[in-house]
Amino acid sequence: MLKYAIRYRLIGNLNIEYASSLENTLTVIPRPPSLATDLLEHIDKLAEHRLVAAIDFRAVDEYGTRLWNIASRLKKDEANSIKLVCLVRVFACLLLDCGYRSTAGGTANAIRVLKSALKTTKLCLDQRHVALAERIVEKAAYYEEALKHCDRDDVQDSNTLHTDLSSDYFMMRIALAWQQGRLDLAENWFAKIEPALAELDPILTERLADLLFEIGKERNGKAAYDTAIQWLEQAHDVLRLKSDEELSSDAGDLQTSILYTMARALMQAPGDETIGRAWNIAHELDTGPSDKLAVLILKLDIMDTNAENDPQDYCDLLIRMIRTIQLTESTFMTTLHYIHKLKPRSSTLAHVLLGKLLLERLPGTEKPEWVERILVTIIWNLTTSKDNEGIQDSLKQILDVLPAQFQNWIGASATHAAQTLIWRRIEKSYNQREYSEAIVWSRLALHEIFDNSGDMNIGKIQRKIIICTLATSDYATARSIYSGMSDTVRSADETKYLMYKVALRSGDRELAVECLEAISIGSTKDGTLLYACVLEAQQMGQREQAISAMVHVLDKYNYGSPPGVNLPALLRCTARLLIQEIESSVGGDNSNIDAICSLFDGAVSQAKLQRRDAQNDIFSLSELDWFCRNAYNMAVRFCTIWNPPESLRLVQFIDLYPKDMDTSTLADLSLRRMFCDFLGASLLVMLARGEDAIEPQLQYYLDLRRHTKSFQIHFVAQVDSLQGGAKDDLCRKASMLLTFDFEAAVRLKAWDDAGQI
Repeated sequence: MLKYAIRYRLIGNLNIEYASSLENTLTVIPRPPSLATDLLEHIDKLAEHRLVAAIDFRAVDEYGTRLWNIASRLKKDEANSIKLVCLVRVFACLLLDCGYRSTAGGTANAIRVLKSALKTTKLCLDQRHVALAERIVEKAAYYEEALKHCDRDDVQDSNTLHTDLSSDYFMMRIALAWQQGRLDLAENWFAKIEPALAELDPILTERLADLLFEIGKERNGKAAYDTAIQWLEQAHDVLRLKSDEELSSDAGDLQTSILYTMARALMQAPGDETIGRAWNIAHELDTGPSDKLAVLILKLDIMDTNAENDPQDYCDLLIRMIRTIQLTESTFMTTLHYIHKLKPRSSTLAHVLLGKLLLERLPGTEKPEWVERILVTIIWNLTTSKDNEGIQDSLKQILDVLPAQFQNWIGASATHAAQTLIWRRIEKSYNQREYSEAIVWSRLALHEIFDNSGDMNIGKIQRKIIICTLATSDYATARSIYSGMSDTVRSADETKYLMYKVALRSGDRELAVECLEAISIGSTKDGTLLYACVLEAQQMGQREQAISAMVHVLDKYNYGSPPGVNLPALLRCTARLLIQEIESSVGGDNSNIDAICSLFDGAVSQAKLQRRDAQNDIFSLSELDWFCRNAYNMAVRFCTIWNPPESLRLVQFIDLYPKDMDTSTLADLSLRRMFCDFLGASLLVMLARGEDAIEPQLQYYLDLRRHTKSFQIHFVAQVDSLQGGAKDDLCRKASMLLTFDFEAAVRLKAWDDAGQI
């Protein structure tokens, strides 16, 4: 016995020494980094040896009390680590336990140590220090049991106090078992406390209900809905044992949280009656004087579980929410979320709610981003609605109100989003040939609230209106839109092309010319729009406009080869149209004569250029034949009507044929050349005789002699192979040319040549 007494005395002395050192350490800042580790080590040692020598009782109890008080002060200072506070309290509680057990010091002292143990256990559990809580609750178990056999006469209200302490102990046991993951043990401990629930102190009643609620909430979060409902029902039943007057002001919020979480769990739990029970709970929660957002949301979520619920009831709840909630970023987004949920069931009711939120709650909030979000949502709701009746008027009513209440609140990003949504509806209507609908949507997209969208977007929408008016032949509206455009949009090539189409259809020649000129000037590199103008004019049967468009194309490329276009084909198409126009208006507009001559001049120039690149020569013999034949025929046909220089410009193609052709082709070409030379000489003699100026006259005669010489060379080569009328005709032409040649030689004073002639 002496050996054990000495050992416990040494242990007691060591703990007293460390307690003294710890007291000093806790009052000094900074504290050593190893403090927590040292505390844990001494806690382990102190928990191992439950007894110290009786002589140390007062010192151990005193140090335990002082360290307990220091821990209380540390807890009030938020700068201290809660873990440190927890460790100091555990150590202090163990010291108090050692001091008590050394002397078995009375009922009052046992109650004091038990209260300390329960408070320490609660602190450890709050911080999830389960191992420490388990040690201390074992100490508490000793005192809870000891109080059953103690003399209670020296303690006031000992029975009530013992009941409360026992209940508090059982609550710590329930909480510990829960944190250990042993809900079966928690249920057993709750069964021990049930008989005393009716006599339980109201404060402890609230604490117990709160503990049971936390267990149920945790189980609900882990999708263990049946278990969650069980614990939540127990929490609800415990709290109902006390009247509202007995409970604190926080008890009502706790009861609401219990019922709310229970309703959420019931919504997820299996069974036919769970949704009904959840709705009854939500209805019970909603009977209070105020509209709580969480309860309204709960009812909305319950209604969402059944698609057959009346959308109007859902809408009524949202109206309550909109009118009563305090608008924050969170509540605003929550409200929008539930309005979104209503849309598939009734886009009309969703629109009503969005309008109320926008016009009744947002004015004066200074939250432009909320206004933008709701406006875009309204447009999304209406443009994607399956119910088309009245949606455009509904949107217009909203847009018309906005400038007065939210001037300059709609930014560029929101405008772009809104117009993008409307544009999709415009395209849908247009593709379905609902042109009037598309125009109305387009006008909405051009509302003044979207004035900051920029010329590019505005122009795109305005042009869409013109496209729709072309489909409906509403040319007056097209001109109205055109006149209302900004200078930038009005001068755009795409706009001019559309107005060119309007001009063709409405017979406005002046506007057509204006647009075509603008397109020609604006299309510096790409002639696509000019080709489109050509096709448009041809499809409309307006040959004059088609010619004008094609001539502009040729002028743009200097009669060259536009990218991706076959130049001879383009020239032939233009020439055909010009020839048709000239034939139908002989003696009329001379501009077409100049145009056809310029076209053949350009063709000659391009053929010469192409001839230099043998690999890419696009003027084949058949192409040359076509141009040569048609140019000669026109020159012959109109030589008595046109001025000689114009006809003379059409006989140049004969010089472009290659030399390396077969004999029969060369013979035919030689014959055609003689006809061209005869025509050229005839036209030149007319020009020379009518020219008063000496120098130009002499030049005409020189050119005449060149044609005459060419004719004579080919005549000599071909005359013997000809017979009958063809030979006689050429002989007559040769005779006439000799006369012209003699006249030219005399005028040029080429006396030697004149003698030979």
